Amino acid sequence: MKLHQRLIASLFLSTLAAFADEPVDGQFPPPKPYGEKWESLFTGALDEKWTGMSMSVKAPHLSTTPNPDRPGDFVLHIARGPTGVIRSMKAYENFVLEYEWRHLTEAPSAGGGKGTSGNSGVLVRHSAFPAFGGPFPREGYEIQVCNLGNGSWYTSHGDIFTLPGSISTAIPDPRFGRSDSCGIRSMPVAFNASKTGEWNRIRLTCMDGMIQNEVNGTLASTLHRVSPRKGYMSIESEGAPVEFRNMRIQELAPDPELAPKHLVPLLPEPMTTDYITERKETALPAGEFIASVDAKDAVSVGALFTGLGLPEVQATGRIVVTVRAGKVSVSAKDKEIIPAQPLPADGRGVLHLEEGKFAHVLLFEPVKK
Repeated sequence: MKLHQRLIASLFLSTLAAFADEPVDGQFPPPKPYGEKWESLFTGALDEKWTGMSMSVKAPHLSTTPNPDRPGDFVLHIARGPTGVIRSMKAYENFVLEYEWRHLTEAPSAGGGKGTSGNSGVLVRHSAFPAFGGPFPREGYEIQVCNLGNGSWYTSHGDIFTLPGSISTAIPDPRFGRSDSCGIRSMPVAFNASKTGEWNRIRLTCMDGMIQNEVNGTLASTLHRVSPRKGYMSIESEGAPVEFRNMRIQELAPDPELAPKHLVPLLPEPMTTDYITERKETALPAGEFIASVDAKDAVSVGALFTGLGLPEVQATGRIVVTVRAGKVSVSAKDKEIIPAQPLPADGRGVLHLEEGKFAHVLLFEPVKK
């Protein structure tokens, strides 16, 4: 390099150093967040990415309308109806989830007690099965969507908690409030949720053993050392009209050494769920499927599921029949009671629900590609 070129290079580097030593506020825009690879979860039809769990995705109190803010997206309306959840067909581990929600009726304490119970939520990191006899999964975490006012053990401004009675674990962040009255709960210490009828913006970050909830731009609550750390997410119907919109997700890098203890039981592939409510004879699919029946009393598996060549074995609790790769197996109360055996050559299964006491009845089928 010639002398004059070296002098120019030296002058350029010294100029850069001078700028570095004397930053000018406002001269440069703030850096953008890393990634920005978003996927909309409210695009197309509701059943493209969501399916039943403890209620049908086609339940009459669920409906959608076009989202005027995002062409191609929809707004999810949940009217007053029975408590239950619909779940994502895909399981997620680490992610950033953004969505907006609003309540359409006032809290019970409003107007001299003339309000209604405004309650809903988004659940994350759970299995595809509800708990026996209840609408919620037996593991996972709820991000509160509440309009009940504020009490000693809950708020309407962004609680995160383990589901009551679940096997999930977590430690609330000590910067925020804590309650163990209904799950292990992290509670905001400032109230930033919007008024009834106004939209709230949520940004939820799930990263390994941490779940963090931001409400309207303010960090509201956090759980640490959470387990499980991978599973499905769901949206809850519970008590009053509520709306969700602008739901999108950005998946983050998974933990390459995720321990089995942090996993919930996952389906073998993305599967839809038909939440069966009619207690009658129901034909089972010709291809692969999983059927789950919660039996309150002992029943004969061979009589409950005919056409599959199953023996007359008595079982109670959650009975799960899996048909896969030309074989059928049965478990009850999470233990295998009939090992995998070949299906009959011309077998076509029938589920008999005409008699007996059954709670949740679910039929899973692979997503049609």
